[in-house]
Amino acid sequence: MSRALFIGRSVMDVTALVEDFPGPDGKTKALSNDVIPGGSALNAAVTFAHLGGTAALATSLGAPGPMKTMLTSDLKDRNVTVHDISNDPDYRIPLSTVVSTRSLGARMIVNGAGDECEKVRSQEGLILTEGYGLIQIDQYERHFVAAHADALRAFEGPIILDGGGWKDWSPDFLKLADIPIVSDVFCPEGLRAFANMCEELDIQRWAMTRGHAGVVWHDQGRRGEIPALEVDVVDSLGAGDIYHGAFCHAYLETGSFVDALNIANQIAGKSCTHAGTRSWMDA
Repeated sequence: MSRALFIGRSVMDVTALVEDFPGPDGKTKALSNDVIPGGSALNAAVTFAHLGGTAALATSLGAPGPMKTMLTSDLKDRNVTVHDISNDPDYRIPLSTVVSTRSLGARMIVNGAGDECEKVRSQEGLILTEGYGLIQIDQYERHFVAAHADALRAFEGPIILDGGGWKDWSPDFLKLADIPIVSDVFCPEGLRAFANMCEELDIQRWAMTRGHAGVVWHDQGRRGEIPALEVDVVDSLGAGDIYHGAFCHAYLETGSFVDALNIANQIAGKSCTHAGTRSWMDA
């Protein structure tokens, strides 16, 4: 069975699906609501486990409380093993607010007010001895990643980077990656600039997801594009996270980079026909 470790921040999402965003001082009725664990690494791990893999999540949980209880219980139900890497008794899981529109397939996210956990545990064995086929990093839990950079470099399997928007520390994460799969806003200068970054770092496999414009990929000198799946979008929340979780599972199962990108494209596209990040799994 495929095994993967996902490293990244966990949050609790308060979600609402609406037909259209209300204007200033306006109100609207939700089509659906939920309170559900989220975060790019968490969603990817849940997707990986749903597809039949053995998933572990390294994330900061911190102090006991209702959100921690809800998150750990949910992940247990989803067959994801959780490793709490926080060493800060005052750390609280961030609370995010997400409003998605059915009419536009767009969303608005208000991230939690707290900062990332800076006090992290030593978890060398977590990375080196669990027999993972790959590791995914997502530009969060950067203090943990920095503390274990040498162990990550020594990891024998591929390290997948989930690159959303560009951050001050993005170059450090990119240098650790064997296969970066980034969004089109990861590199503000565009596709060519990102391709040049990868060439300078001798990264032979990479992909850029571009929403409705599909996916551009590069594989050891070969290049190509994958068109976006044509679906009636209900909610695109978490589609990128689901894409990464599906890619990781398919890549370990097939060994083919391009095939895995195609499989992930299909699964992420279909997830957009359902509200939230989980209902596609339960449909």
